[in-house]
Amino acid sequence: MFSVNRSTTRPPAPRTRVRLTDGVFDVPSDNRQRGQIGEVLRRVKAVSEKWLCGLLDDKTLGIVIPPNQESRGISKEKFVNLLEFAEEELGVDRVVAVFEKSGVSMTEGFPKTLRYVGFRIMAPEVIPEPLSPQDHFAMCYRV
Repeated sequence: MFSVNRSTTRPPAPRTRVRLTDGVFDVPSDNRQRGQIGEVLRRVKAVSEKWLCGLLDDKTLGIVIPPNQESRGISKEKFVNLLEFAEEELGVDRVVAVFEKSGVSMTEGFPKTLRYVGFRIMAPEVIPEPLSPQDHFAMCYRV
């Protein structure tokens, strides 16, 4: 779905226990998050079957959204429930929506919809690893 560029000039993030969620990101985890990843996946898939997710680090939930995502098929209630779960149960500080740069407009479509609910465009230099700023566009929501 997207390539991960691991040859960046940023120093590698410290890794503790490394595991995979749904095959998207390698992440460190604590016991609380490890026990809840199945529930995170269930909630993400309830919003959209096409979405993928994983923890970028202990405090960041990443959601990979297809560039052609339409707002129409998304349940606002289920999306809000996902954000609340991320904050209250998963204990993350932010949710990052990730798009492939090719095929997505930062000012139209689903990225525009996310801006209305509080997501902000991330500058390329602060896009978290393992994402490549050359290949990905990201938006952040602070919970």
